[in-house]
Amino acid sequence: MVKFFARHRISIIALGVVLSVAAIGAWRAETRLSSDPLVTSLRDGTAGRVRFASTTLGLSDIQDGATGGTPVTISGDLILPEGRSGLLPAAILLHGSDGLSDHQYRYAESLAEWGLAVFVLDSFEPRGVKSTIGDQDAVSPYSMLTDAYTALALLATHPGIDPERIALIGWSKGGLVADWASRQRLHERLAQQGRRFAAHVAFYPWCGEQDFEIALTGAPMLYLLGQEDDWSGSQACADYVERITKSGYEARSIVYENAAHGFDYKGRFRDYLPRAVSWKDCAYFAREKGFVIASTGQFKDWSNFQNYVSRCTTKGAHVGSNVDARNRALADLQNFLARVLGN
Repeated sequence: MVKFFARHRISIIALGVVLSVAAIGAWRAETRLSSDPLVTSLRDGTAGRVRFASTTLGLSDIQDGATGGTPVTISGDLILPEGRSGLLPAAILLHGSDGLSDHQYRYAESLAEWGLAVFVLDSFEPRGVKSTIGDQDAVSPYSMLTDAYTALALLATHPGIDPERIALIGWSKGGLVADWASRQRLHERLAQQGRRFAAHVAFYPWCGEQDFEIALTGAPMLYLLGQEDDWSGSQACADYVERITKSGYEARSIVYENAAHGFDYKGRFRDYLPRAVSWKDCAYFAREKGFVIASTGQFKDWSNFQNYVSRCTTKGAHVGSNVDARNRALADLQNFLARVLGN
């Protein structure tokens, strides 16, 4: 395992979208019962609201493979498609920094129509957090990774779900987590019973932090990006996909024209967020004793990291929807999942 985590605190900004969203719907509200029992197995074939034990982790809890963190109960909604028999493929959905919204449930509806079981996770509310837009450390990517891997182990016990065909799909901060879940060093640290995801899909994540030496679980990966994303950017992800494929892994990036961060959200809008911190120009390769700046190849000790961040980040970014990009992304997602999950 890369040991630079043990020596340097790296402030990772996983970006999210600030948007107004509609009410989730009565069917969801009816399942939000804090008195629901905590489950350790889905062998009874249950669906609906599921509460399970996870862990809140910070960077220090990942250091040198140490065990740590704070126990927490996470909730999610398990949705099974109607009229389907046999072992189903499945997808776990991770929200962005704006928190769980009807955006994830709209995708869940489409996925269920395609014949997938869907597990929509809420990593924020159970931790008492509504949004991490102003404080990305309020819920770390490592906490969301732990939620995702715990949910994977849980879904694998369901008699109607194929444990070898469970994908991870995330948006923005959740997209970063979907990306990181493919990295072997984090898989070894956080996966239960060694289980891996069958596929990883990341909508407009930040891909600026890459491991110097690429070692992945080997599952196919798809990055859905906006050409005009000036918040998390798209170039670093495209460059990363090139590095991944050259290393012998399967990955693809699709960049949609005239598409900003959050292009697949409902409605027609384009907003400028003056307080947003853009990391689109931050790209580096992490090593044990420092990092290599992608654009120059220059090695820097970790003591210089904050200085580098102050120079590569900028204030202000846009979010906006694009109907054409949204429709194309939905079709691209469907084609990818049909191919890699065999549904």
